[in-house]
Amino acid sequence: MKKRIQRALTLIVVCAATLSLYAQQLPDPHFENWSDKFNGDVQLKDWHGSNVAQVGFKFTFMYQKPGRTGYCAYVTDRQVGAFGIKETGPGYFGLGIAWQHMNGLSTKTATAGTYGGINWKYRPDSMYVWIKRTGANTDKEDFHLLFYSWTGTAKGTKYKNKVGGCTHVEKINEESDIRQALDGNECETDVKAKQIAEGWYRARAKYNEWTQIKVPIYYLNDAVPSMCNVIFSAGNYPAFRANDGLYDGNGLYVDDVELIYSSKIDKLVIAGKEWKGFNPNSADIQVFKAGEISGDVKIEAFRGIGSLTNIKGKKVNFRGRRLDSKEMTIVPGEIDGKPWVITVKAEDGSSTHTYKIKIER
Repeated sequence: MKKRIQRALTLIVVCAATLSLYAQQLPDPHFENWSDKFNGDVQLKDWHGSNVAQVGFKFTFMYQKPGRTGYCAYVTDRQVGAFGIKETGPGYFGLGIAWQHMNGLSTKTATAGTYGGINWKYRPDSMYVWIKRTGANTDKEDFHLLFYSWTGTAKGTKYKNKVGGCTHVEKINEESDIRQALDGNECETDVKAKQIAEGWYRARAKYNEWTQIKVPIYYLNDAVPSMCNVIFSAGNYPAFRANDGLYDGNGLYVDDVELIYSSKIDKLVIAGKEWKGFNPNSADIQVFKAGEISGDVKIEAFRGIGSLTNIKGKKVNFRGRRLDSKEMTIVPGEIDGKPWVITVKAEDGSSTHTYKIKIER
């Protein structure tokens, strides 16, 4: 009996360790925890919609809907108004807090955004999202699926408003103060943070059926993040500030978000030379022609390399991140002899990939 109990306890510990190993996912990724309320409408506990509460009125932009599995989150651009003033507001939600601000009743000063996120120390390689996209004007504005991570603390005190000016409002870790290269604060950032990763998908398209979108995540540096945020937008936010270019009724259904951790290499550098012919999908022995080489052979591997176009149409290149010793082990080989064996482990431990590299002069 005692041995059976010990075996059971061991099994529980192993299972708990395994669950912990594979638990590097976002909170409530299937959008089932609708335990909060806003203006009488149920709201997600861990995610925050762009609902508006200002000048005594409340407007809801995020709703619970039947999902691909269980429930899903639905956001929509919608026209709202008070005192004879009507505007179309952006429907979006994220892990950070959506905010809106205007001075008094002047819509000219209207601005909006998202600040904050969650504590985060992982480096995923892709974000998979199931969506439906509906509305009469889906061909006129982009929807957005966005992941970004950073370290440090950003601070801003003014943000671009509807008419192109700057409205004074103080925010900590506001999205545009972190994403300097892709959607930077055009009214300047007082204190900048260090952005680490970016995954951003946007398109003008309609999806009447559930469709899985795969969003690559690219890296600006080798640093480990301390925070991340995710934003899902039905229309032109975060690409536009405030109310510019929005269409009433364009909606986005979101369900079953999954972060993917890869065990493959994007780029291999051997003895300071990038290997252009390296095949990241091959399990066979690959031959690297090194030319003149002697002594210890330094091998560096990178992942998360790519490019995105920012809101001004400029291409931004991401150098990727160098894999560290926790992710990659190397068994040395011999020049013109036995191959080097490189074993790469996904950061969450979900998979491994082995490469055999023969180095020849």
